[in-house]
Amino acid sequence: MNKRISEIMDTDVYTVNENATVGEVLHVLVEKKASGVPIISNDKRVVGFISDGDIMKFIAKQDPRIIDMTSFITVWYDTESFDKKLDDLMDLNVMELATTKVISVDADFEIDEVAKVLGKKKIKKVPVLENGILVGIISRTDIIRYIVSCHIKEDNK
Repeated sequence: MNKRISEIMDTDVYTVNENATVGEVLHVLVEKKASGVPIISNDKRVVGFISDGDIMKFIAKQDPRIIDMTSFITVWYDTESFDKKLDDLMDLNVMELATTKVISVDADFEIDEVAKVLGKKKIKKVPVLENGILVGIISRTDIIRYIVSCHIKEDNK
């Protein structure tokens, strides 16, 4: 019988509130050695997800953009300094960078169903919900650990 993810998910989930700044998020990511965190409302509903990748996109040097207004063409260059981007980043509301179409799974999903979601969507972790409320997070690493632990049990039989 296939296990439910509720049996192997991480229930000690690091989150940030939807009113947090990106500076606060950065502190959580560094302190908890995490690559991303769910963003929750006051009633514990997931309203977004922010990852280190979202932050990298914001601070990265942008390629010149060409804007065609039919009658004339404008080229926009990224001239903002890295330090200025960092200053802007720290006070930015987390929802301005977050993914708001959050992929989540239900706590009663089986492990192979979650593996399919993670693989198909090319994501590393996903919030786990029960009745719409955040109850955990499941990652590729959690599933790999489970597979290895099952294999070790089989070898010891």
